[in-house]
Amino acid sequence: MARGSQWKWWVAACAYWTLQGLAASSEAHSVRGVTWSHALLTDGFANVLWVPITVAVLNLGLRFPIERRHWRSRVALHVGGALVVSFFRATVIYSLDPYLGWYSTPPAYLSVLEHALLYNPFIYLLMLGLAHGLYFAEQLRLKDTQLARAQLHVLKSQLHPHFLFNTLNSISALVHKDPRGSERMIARLSDLLRGTLDSAAREEVPLRDELRTLQLYLDIQGVRFTDRLQVKHEIDQDTLGAHVPYLLLQPLVENAIQHGIAPRSAPGTVTVVARRDGPELVLEVRDDGVGLRAGTVAKTSGGGKGLWITRERLVQLYGPAHKLELKGREEGGAQVSLTIPFRTESVA
Repeated sequence: MARGSQWKWWVAACAYWTLQGLAASSEAHSVRGVTWSHALLTDGFANVLWVPITVAVLNLGLRFPIERRHWRSRVALHVGGALVVSFFRATVIYSLDPYLGWYSTPPAYLSVLEHALLYNPFIYLLMLGLAHGLYFAEQLRLKDTQLARAQLHVLKSQLHPHFLFNTLNSISALVHKDPRGSERMIARLSDLLRGTLDSAAREEVPLRDELRTLQLYLDIQGVRFTDRLQVKHEIDQDTLGAHVPYLLLQPLVENAIQHGIAPRSAPGTVTVVARRDGPELVLEVRDDGVGLRAGTVAKTSGGGKGLWITRERLVQLYGPAHKLELKGREEGGAQVSLTIPFRTESVA
């Protein structure tokens, strides 16, 4: 548990034991006929004394939880902790009894200690159980986080060879038809791979960086399609600092080019849109190509491999706080729309 949570423990412990002290004082006043002032002084103080002990036991339990590989030493440690707490409370109460008056007649120290040993270890055990609940909840959260990061890494490692394979296919198609064009594509691919390696450790990048990476890919496709491909950008300036998953737009644009523009001989246009809608960032990639075939929407709710990887990455990063939709356009072509939270800081 982070150190920043310590103050919360103190607040929670103070609140709980103060309420417990008030309840014990009320019982002493109503059942035993003790005055309110005396009840608050004795029963209230006895309960509030548990506040620092509670925080100490929580820290001890989180630092030394009882786990299978260390259970003997940890059980011995916490048995010793329960004994220390009992001796501590017995000593404090015995020392302060002449001033606060817990007992009508001065007790022997062994009598106070005996009562403490019969009562305090059970409270220690309850607090230790709470510490273990916090510990295992934190471990579960860490495992979920590590699993999500591992899944993101796998998805990203699948995405890189996916677009590389498709780009190499584009280059091979021009090797004999346009050797100089293929050389330019290889040079652009080198720049693209260099940028990919530089950003490999980041899960998210500002939209302006994502657009620069996308432009390298578009330069490669521009060599292949020459005057058959036109790309338009409708990017609101206030979205350029928003963080988006790295290589988010490339598979969406690739899908539009391969399935919308490439199958026909006439020129086509791909439009990339970014705008802010309140707390959300809206991104669109639309084309005026051949459109979606019958049944394609149902088949490609996850899209091709690039769209499927994109969808899975969004699920891992944003959970239900995202939306991805592929649909045909009434004026012809297709459109991919996605919505993610608008923020200027990365999630990872």
